Amino acid sequence: MKRWFEERHAPDPGTYLCTTGEIADKQVREFRFGQDTNFPFRMFIFNEGGTFRAYKNACPHFDVPLNHVPGDLFTEDGRYFLCMTHYAKFDTADGTCIEGPCEGDALDRIPLIQEEDRLVVGKDARAV
Repeated sequence: MKRWFEERHAPDPGTYLCTTGEIADKQVREFRFGQDTNFPFRMFIFNEGGTFRAYKNACPHFDVPLNHVPGDLFTEDGRYFLCMTHYAKFDTADGTCIEGPCEGDALDRIPLIQEEDRLVVGKDARAV
């Protein structure tokens, strides 16, 4: 599987995503780039107590989006991200798969830069 920054339609470093106030605590905000194509780039930002983490919205098991319904990315108890296709569970702190067919793999993390209340895509060190 390609790294996030190698994907078609991946946002460039510096791309503005949203403000911190647009994502409630323990919630996600989803984004699509290249949405008028057959293969948009999908990602989401998770807010955990004011710490924002972004991930490519793709299960490492088979590169399909985690969710089928917008915003439906969590287990029933809200403790983990859940792939609705493979029922793999991912730690919200680092994206590591803790249960399921891709156990030990992880969601592809996308670097974020917080500029006051603005969240923008950061540069991945591996891209250079």
